[in-house]
Amino acid sequence: MIEHLENEVRDELEASRQGQKRAVAVMHVNGDRIEVLGRIGPSGGIRLGYSYCGVRMERKTLLTLVCPEQSCPCRVASLAKWKQHQAIVIPTAPPPRFQPVARPLFEEVEIRANGRSCQARPASFQCLTQCPHSVHAVIPMQKTGWDLFEAGRYIAGGVRKNPETGLSAPLLPTLEAAQTWLATQPPSGIGVKAAVYGC
Repeated sequence: MIEHLENEVRDELEASRQGQKRAVAVMHVNGDRIEVLGRIGPSGGIRLGYSYCGVRMERKTLLTLVCPEQSCPCRVASLAKWKQHQAIVIPTAPPPRFQPVARPLFEEVEIRANGRSCQARPASFQCLTQCPHSVHAVIPMQKTGWDLFEAGRYIAGGVRKNPETGLSAPLLPTLEAAQTWLATQPPSGIGVKAAVYGC
């Protein structure tokens, strides 16, 4: 995304080396204005600058603010600092009065495929994740996913680890992935039933 804006600015400045000394490329992300500003320096090289909602900042900071990885602690910390800088106060509602409500201990969603019926339960996993923008090193992040149970027995889920990179991710990140996984398994009673663990 940022690279696209940088290339747009470079292309515009290189196309008009004789006259134009400055160029700007703009994009809106979630209603926030992102600008990449370019100018031709005294030596003839192109120098880039960045702004977010009209505030100039380093490229690394901008990339962290617009990081698509919702569970990234660097992104969360940068957004908190940004909101503090902008004096954005998030109103807090008064704590609700305690009202006991009977609820199940965990959520279950039934999934059916190939004559099998399983229960998918939400889970949280610690996964070694790479920053999509390479702003920071690989770090552990909390990711959500699903575990599958059949007749009360765990059959699939957990974390899948890439043996080449060491990065990890939930084996079943969505209900659709759990449904697809179950649909690729043999029908009930065929073959050996063994639990599939990520790592």
